[in-house]
Amino acid sequence: MDESVLRNLLSALETINNATTTNHARQQAQEFCETLKRDPVGPLYGYYLAHKDNQQPDIVRHFGLSLMENTARYKWSDASLTPELKAKMRMNVMALASEGILPMMTEKPFIKEKVASLFVEVAKREWPGNWDDMDVFLRQMFYKDETTREMSLFILRSLCEDVCIYDDPVAGLRKKDLRAGLLVIMSSEAILREHYPDGVKGHKNEVTLMAKTPSDEKIAVAALRTLSVSLDWVISSSVSSTSVVPLICQATLSSSEKIRLAGAECYDVLSSRNLSEHEREKLIWPLLDEGGIDLISKAYMTQSNQALQGDSYLFLQKMVEATVNLGEQQLCAKRNSRVPKGLSKFLQLLYAMTSHPSEPTVHSFIPPLLELYSGVLAKDFEYRRETDPVYAHFVAQDFESASDFRTKVGSIFQKAVDVIHLGVPIVPLPAFLWVANKVSEALKIEFPASANVKSTIQFQTFDGAITLMEVSISSLTDIINDNANVQSGEILAAMNTLLGMLIEYSGKCPAALERIAASLTSYTDMFKLNSTLLFRCLDKLFKSVEYPMSSKGDLDVRELRYRSGITLVKIGKAIPNTLYPIYGEIDAAIQRLVQQGAITGGEKKMLLSFQLVIGFNAGMALERRAIFEKVVGPVVVGFQSAELQEVLSDPAKFMAFIGAVELSEALIKDVQGQEAEQLGTVIAQRRALLSWSVDALLTFMRETMDSKESTKMELWAAYLGPVFPNLLSTIRCLNAICDELAWTGLAPEMSRVLVLSPEEKEIMVTGKTPRAIPGTAVLTVTKLTADLKTWLSVLRDHCYKFLAQLTTLGAPFYSIPSLQATLEQSLFEHVDNLNNRQLRLLINSAVQPIVINCPAEYMDLALSHLLMVLFPYLDQRLERDWKAASADGLVMDEQDDPEDLDVSDEIVKEMMLRDLTYYVANFLFAVLDFGRQKGAGATGTHKELTPLALHILSNDAIAQSAIPLMCRIITYKNTKSCTRSAETALCVLGALVQSYPSTQTIIGDFASMVLQAALEALHDPYHQEGHEKLILLITEVYVEVRPFNEAPKAVFQQASGADASRLEAFERELSMTTNKTKKHALVRNFLQGIIGVAKSEWFKQKEQGDKPVPVRTIAGSYERPSQNIMDSKHHEDIGDGLASLFDE
Repeated sequence: MDESVLRNLLSALETINNATTTNHARQQAQEFCETLKRDPVGPLYGYYLAHKDNQQPDIVRHFGLSLMENTARYKWSDASLTPELKAKMRMNVMALASEGILPMMTEKPFIKEKVASLFVEVAKREWPGNWDDMDVFLRQMFYKDETTREMSLFILRSLCEDVCIYDDPVAGLRKKDLRAGLLVIMSSEAILREHYPDGVKGHKNEVTLMAKTPSDEKIAVAALRTLSVSLDWVISSSVSSTSVVPLICQATLSSSEKIRLAGAECYDVLSSRNLSEHEREKLIWPLLDEGGIDLISKAYMTQSNQALQGDSYLFLQKMVEATVNLGEQQLCAKRNSRVPKGLSKFLQLLYAMTSHPSEPTVHSFIPPLLELYSGVLAKDFEYRRETDPVYAHFVAQDFESASDFRTKVGSIFQKAVDVIHLGVPIVPLPAFLWVANKVSEALKIEFPASANVKSTIQFQTFDGAITLMEVSISSLTDIINDNANVQSGEILAAMNTLLGMLIEYSGKCPAALERIAASLTSYTDMFKLNSTLLFRCLDKLFKSVEYPMSSKGDLDVRELRYRSGITLVKIGKAIPNTLYPIYGEIDAAIQRLVQQGAITGGEKKMLLSFQLVIGFNAGMALERRAIFEKVVGPVVVGFQSAELQEVLSDPAKFMAFIGAVELSEALIKDVQGQEAEQLGTVIAQRRALLSWSVDALLTFMRETMDSKESTKMELWAAYLGPVFPNLLSTIRCLNAICDELAWTGLAPEMSRVLVLSPEEKEIMVTGKTPRAIPGTAVLTVTKLTADLKTWLSVLRDHCYKFLAQLTTLGAPFYSIPSLQATLEQSLFEHVDNLNNRQLRLLINSAVQPIVINCPAEYMDLALSHLLMVLFPYLDQRLERDWKAASADGLVMDEQDDPEDLDVSDEIVKEMMLRDLTYYVANFLFAVLDFGRQKGAGATGTHKELTPLALHILSNDAIAQSAIPLMCRIITYKNTKSCTRSAETALCVLGALVQSYPSTQTIIGDFASMVLQAALEALHDPYHQEGHEKLILLITEVYVEVRPFNEAPKAVFQQASGADASRLEAFERELSMTTNKTKKHALVRNFLQGIIGVAKSEWFKQKEQGDKPVPVRTIAGSYERPSQNIMDSKHHEDIGDGLASLFDE
């Protein structure tokens, strides 16, 4: 070691760390240090600086360790680092770990962590091949003194994390050897002989470190944290043969907050481990049967009564999470048949956890007890948030927004359902009897006279009990169908008894009756085995369908009637063969209700659907056709009537038919009272001729086209000719009347039909769907005008969806003469009249199914021209609207919680544009995505192109209209759309490369456009969340296209910051590299010089003229990521560039 170099180094470090140093002097000092980093003997100077005996300041010692670590991480494979230097560095690393640090109580944590990290970096590269006694050295350190014991635990934990938890690229190259070595370290000689009689290849059997009982807090925490990263993979016998599990339980009771939290982490890892029944016998049942659960319960109860903050709150959360995992992963394991002795104590602990005020957080982990889940299934979280201040306090603390809270509530509910499915079959009969008792109690609930009874706690409790019943019954299907199960008969009898109680329920609350009606579908599997109560069940549902309404505004009764019809349809689909013998009685009951006029059009539709699904699914072809024609035929005849054909022949006639003219005149005359009601009735009856037919046919088709059975499809294909023309004419008229000129001459108030109402704007922006307000007896013309707007929206939606259903017929649909021209005229003749919301609906609900469902043999005939017209139109429209939005100033941030946004016209307009952009991006992804894997399982397999993607990309005209649209979307300030389009571009890239040279005419233009768009987006700080996806796209395009096209290089030459000499050097190195991973790394490394956005600039606003462009702001503190986004796990380290990419 050169003394002058050492002096210069110390002087340079002093200069760097001196606040009064000039920038020039600091830069020179930094260059000197960087030069020494690249010197093969640099680690020798690093060792000198880092060793405690040389009494350097901690910051200098840390730099010394960095010098050594830099060589280990980036230079270990360099030819300049000779075997002698590597051996010397190993010795120095061992010396630092064993004697180069200060005593445990005085050494700084960051020095300890750095020494451990350095040790692990060398070990990952040298052990066991060139460093076969590393584990022996660790054990010696462990028993030497408290300082080295703590250091050995730091090293072992870090090594376990890199090898077994993190996807460390270096460890991944030698994972098999390193995992084997760790197993040896963590296992005793006897355990290794038992599991590996022939020994572990490359390792000596040594003595385990796991049995040592820690005494000092620091060592205890280090030991527990090391255990937490090894308990998931270490040989289970190594754990059971020691006192580890009791120590973990005792640690949760420690007076030290750090020890308690570390113990809870170990408890969670152990509870979550995937164990065999034999392993569970050794590890889990002793925990529950030999006092462990007592310690866990005491630890939780002691802390749950304390103030919740900091690590105390984290400890509480971790204890709950671990206890839940113990129940879900171990007690409810699929093949577990044992009921542990400590089960009752375990259940008591869970019950205590559910009563804690921080229920939103705690409950998200609570598992398999029905008693606990009855509250969860009641979904009373919102009610508690609004009425319980303590509960609301924890909601505010645990969730950033109301929507986050509701998302968590939804996941809690689903988790409850999943766990009950696992738990009930363990003790089926007692569980169901308990549920039946719970439902029996719920049926006695008296509901308050409230306009919104469903929001009351009484109804929430009632709903929770019924939901619990539904979930429990669905989990018993296998058991009741198992004749060999001795409890199946008793369970069936209990189900019949409970069903009888539901049928006899005579409460006066329509909401409760609706909930019961909906629950009857859960008994369909039982009806296949025992249909004793089936007829009574149907009778109850038919009576509910005609439940008397006090007024048209009686929403709860309307929902009861409609829900009962839906339930009948579900039952019909589930058990058609069981119902077919009583089809005659069902038909007679339906005809009676229709003839008496006791039901509405919607209810009639559902009852006819009930008839249809029985006949369609009963498996009797002749009867199926007869029933189909009886139900569907009259509706088709009505839809193609001469009256409707005349109405749909001209948008002006359509306007008159829907009542626009009459309503305009009524507004001018100020019609009131009974006259307004009569007008509304006349118009509604007339409109129903059209809307009911479309709705009914859509419903019939949905309920019967859930399979591709040819005979079923033939029945619908026969009606395609009669319904298709009027359907397209309806869509054409709906689009035509979106033109403001169509409403010229009518009352000014009628223009409201074309604009969003305040309620619609609120729904669009916040996502909240307000409960409908009960109607009044007074019906005004203004209300009739609003009803017209709603009717038009619903009809449009149903028409698009009916058209989408027709496309599922396949060849019969796509072989319609002049289909392409007909679709273009009907769907797009008046497309400019549509606002962005309506255009989004058209693309998503109609166009996308038309394109995706097209058989390959019809694509050229039915799709080619349509797509060549559609893609450029969407491109031009989006470009126009985004330019206008940018000129006006964007006002939204995608990170904003929708509920916090102002419902302004600007927000609504921008949201419609963003939604349209995303749906177009999603449409492109859907039509250009890859299909199934070709040769799955074989090395080097490729995904096979779908026929649709192949058709689009093999047709230059279509491809050259789709690619600019895709690329432009990447540049818009909408990150969701940007990343979706980047994913599409990756799919297209794969297709073009895979099909080369047949794609040589477009691959160069594709590469140029994609790279230019991605680089533009990467320059834009708005897209910082999408940077990783964009960088991946750029590297893939360059690596894949560059070998046979100059376009990528040309784009890089034109990019801001590109240096010609550096580009040529990069090109040469890239051409000489054969490893694809290294090619990616080279491109990513080169990007840092041309992107022009440093990490420090990511959160700064970019100015455009006088207006700042909105960028993301991150709430709270921003922590520098531990791994650079350019240095991902998929790429190897190459040179120094990746370590500081974007940092100047």
